[in-house]
Amino acid sequence: MHFMRNLLSKDSLLNKTNHIYKEISFVSSTHDNVSSSLISVVARLSCSSNMLEGDTGCSLWPSSLFLSEFILSYPEIFSTKCCFELGSGVGLVGICLNYVGASKVILTDGDTSTLTNMKENMELNNVCIKLEDFEELKESKNKVECKYLSWEEASESDLRGYQPDIVLGADIVYDPVCVPHLVRVLSMLLRRDSKQGEVNRKSGDELEMDGPVAYIATVVRNAETFNCFAKAAADAKLSAINIGSSTAPSNFLPYMLSYDRSSVQLLKITLSS
Repeated sequence: MHFMRNLLSKDSLLNKTNHIYKEISFVSSTHDNVSSSLISVVARLSCSSNMLEGDTGCSLWPSSLFLSEFILSYPEIFSTKCCFELGSGVGLVGICLNYVGASKVILTDGDTSTLTNMKENMELNNVCIKLEDFEELKESKNKVECKYLSWEEASESDLRGYQPDIVLGADIVYDPVCVPHLVRVLSMLLRRDSKQGEVNRKSGDELEMDGPVAYIATVVRNAETFNCFAKAAADAKLSAINIGSSTAPSNFLPYMLSYDRSSVQLLKITLSS
């Protein structure tokens, strides 16, 4: 079994005084009742050494760990799907989406330094990154696109070409000022006139897909902010239900004792019919 540890390297890519390098290993348990397949995923990540200094985008958050476990627990939901993540941070979710065979992975963030760090993390994990200057990567099986996206400035024309099957986010409900912009972006990404999603599980299951869906993992640190998001989502005719208990993912991080899985809510968000 691998354990999370700080990685030291003389490589110039890893020479950052305010960052540490972690290795996150997702491992299957012999008592796993959710995922039927053996999982062995190792993610190497450059992370902020002190999130209190404002480098929150490069920090590793519990919701990102939870969402990654969810993806690895239910690979059939994400396999062959176009997946679009908001506020991708260090890129851990993207690495897991690539592992389960998503047809396309678009990772976005509104902070340029976070985006640069995210791209470096993709390189650390040998994930093929689509860059605008490299057209030959368009047909790559494992391509991942890292894109700058400001929620405040995003327009329908910016997002029209993506038409994702699944939208994801981890710990992106944190600032009431950003909530209206986040809800607007979610609404645009979930709105689609054609290309309905496929049913992944039996009828009536909470993981059934019928059109684009968003999975947002979040820790409710401030009830007022979360209620602000819930109201804004409802006003935008978005249905948001907490499926964290009924579809709890496997515990692929049994060694990470400081990781409190019970504090994370998993919201399934769709356009109301």
